[in-house]
Amino acid sequence: MRHSLPLFGAIAAVAAVTFESLNIPLGAMIGPMLIIGLTVHLTKVNQAPGLDAHHFAILLLGLALGSRVTADVFERVKLWPFSLTILIVTMVMILWIVGKLNQRLLALDRISAHMAAAPGNLSSALAVTEHYGGALSQVAVYQSLRLAFLTLLVPFLFVVPETPQPIVLFQHTDFIIWLIVLSVSWGLTGLLRVLRVTTPGLIVGVFVGASLNLLELATLNTPPMFIALAMMLFGWRIGVDIVGQGGRTLLKTIPPAAISTLVAITIALIGAYITHRLLGFPFLDAALGFMPGAFQVMPVVALEVSADGLYITTHHLIRVLAIGMLIPFFASYWSRS
Repeated sequence: MRHSLPLFGAIAAVAAVTFESLNIPLGAMIGPMLIIGLTVHLTKVNQAPGLDAHHFAILLLGLALGSRVTADVFERVKLWPFSLTILIVTMVMILWIVGKLNQRLLALDRISAHMAAAPGNLSSALAVTEHYGGALSQVAVYQSLRLAFLTLLVPFLFVVPETPQPIVLFQHTDFIIWLIVLSVSWGLTGLLRVLRVTTPGLIVGVFVGASLNLLELATLNTPPMFIALAMMLFGWRIGVDIVGQGGRTLLKTIPPAAISTLVAITIALIGAYITHRLLGFPFLDAALGFMPGAFQVMPVVALEVSADGLYITTHHLIRVLAIGMLIPFFASYWSRS
């Protein structure tokens, strides 16, 4: 279909505005996810927003999170290593327990069942599945559905709808500040992309936003329109990725995927509660930081509920890196036993 990119962009924008006006939690993301998914199903056209747009959305989110970092972060980070240790143990438990459950629910081979259970880490899970000759399509569908369930469920659990506020793009001198910050940050993001760094926009955004705030060089007042744009792009991409797996396969996989996702969330919440009780971190921060996937969604939720975005983002980044390194070792064991 010609001109599908602007058409899908317009559909995503209308969906975002409509769902936000209905006061649905994270409506600017959930609306495009659902409506774009339906559009893909009806038209058979898989038009994603593009890689640059995706990285730009993550950069906006990172800047918004970084601008909220305060000086007491240096006191809080002292306990992060203990929290991260509990996180990794929790994610390993999800990988093993939910993997066992998947073997029963889906009758998958051992490798595929555990890779479908992997808390995020889609690229690592698919690479390992392909290496050992597993059910690649099943793992991809399962992981896509988990992302959808987390995107739909978590906002309704933690976000309290508020009265919509007038959307203001910029105030006074903010335009010049944002023009400079975005230009520099986008250049740094491009450099990290060349170096193949994971989530470069998020890392750059948080670093730049936090540095400006902590050094008192500038105050970044993130326009609500920027957050809405980032959410819209996330929702658009998720909708395309999920429905692109095929309607019939999705319908068949939804029930077992829903069950295993709920089990994974339960284990994650137990780990978060232990962290809250032992280390004193707010349960909301720990719960969002321990969610088994949806790396891009959780920081958005953090912004909406005024949670500790740096804590949550760091925990998800470490989750991705740690589980990504552990998966090949576990897979080697599962392939032999």
